[in-house]
Amino acid sequence: MNGSLIEIIGRAIAAARQVGLDYAEECDAARAVLLARDASLTPGAARILVEQLYSQAVADCAA
Repeated sequence: MNGSLIEIIGRAIAAARQVGLDYAEECDAARAVLLARDASLTPGAARILVEQLYSQAVADCAA
């Protein structure tokens, strides 16, 4: 997977926010992006990654 996980998640969240999605939908979008970028990643692993990195990704994206 190219790019840092935080950057990938942050960009997905930023794009989701631009179209007015709520928190749960932002997380869904970030998980979908991770799964699309890495076919070997399981949905459960993508969920955990988003849960663990969400706050940092949002902070880095806002900076």
